[in-house]
Amino acid sequence: AAGFLHALLLWQDGDITMGQVVTYMGLLGALRFPTFISIFSFNLVQLGIASADRILQTINTETELDENEAGVAKPIQGQVSFQDVSFGYNGTAVLRDISFQAKSGETIAIVGQTGSGKTTLTQLINRIFDVDDGRVMVDGQDVRNWNLESLRSQVSTIEQDVFLFSRTIGENIAFGCPDATQEEIEQAAREAQAHDFIMGFTNGYETEVGERGVTLSGGQRQRIAIARAFLTNPSILILDDSTSAIDSATEDEIQQAMRRISSQRTTFLITHRLSQIRWADRILVLKQGQLIDQGSHEELLDRSEDYQRIFARYDE
Repeated sequence: AAGFLHALLLWQDGDITMGQVVTYMGLLGALRFPTFISIFSFNLVQLGIASADRILQTINTETELDENEAGVAKPIQGQVSFQDVSFGYNGTAVLRDISFQAKSGETIAIVGQTGSGKTTLTQLINRIFDVDDGRVMVDGQDVRNWNLESLRSQVSTIEQDVFLFSRTIGENIAFGCPDATQEEIEQAAREAQAHDFIMGFTNGYETEVGERGVTLSGGQRQRIAIARAFLTNPSILILDDSTSAIDSATEDEIQQAMRRISSQRTTFLITHRLSQIRWADRILVLKQGQLIDQGSHEELLDRSEDYQRIFARYDE
């Protein structure tokens, strides 16, 4: 509109002819779309540069953890020991003087109120964090003495919030084991009770799940994550409320599969399901970052008031 008004003023003053006004307006119309696209593209480039800068900052950030490339790198048997372990975030104590031992193949349930340090405790095993005091031992070796890649490749964690990539179901299951055959992928899915719902899709294992698995339900995502863990066959398995979004019937089937393989790995179980707590060989009771008791379900019910209160709030 401003360009048209300017052209009319010039024509009124006799500076240009009407033909030149028409030509001028045609030129403005021809340049309007390329100008808009250029501005839009420039904004996209600026956003891309800003995003790339953040990504590069993340990639180039040096971890405070010593990866210990020359450290211990051998098959893990699954013996885990906490020796007077203390840990805190930004000066706030989260765990204090934690000591216990887990034998190879043992299933350990960890219970406690929200914020008692259950998840943090398991994150010290695969060195998401390093302890402030004490030692975490795996097969008699301080976890800081292990080659970090070797350690983490043999410890699998399944959390409540499962992350799936925008790839096929088969590729997501094989994420930690890229050389797995289709037969191995399907066997892992069967063990996790995921095969039937996967085959219910038109493309089966070739079904694209979308970013973070948006096309799947919470229970389906968790079963794929469990299948992923079965495929990698870890020596130490950490289940952090991993069956929270699965219905009871499916959960029973998964528990049967887990029991079949539990003797082959050390399992740490964080859950609010009483059926899983009872299944554990031993239960650790945390309160405000301290290990206040440990034992079997029956033993703790008899002697621990804290466990009785926790038990009363948990669902079957």
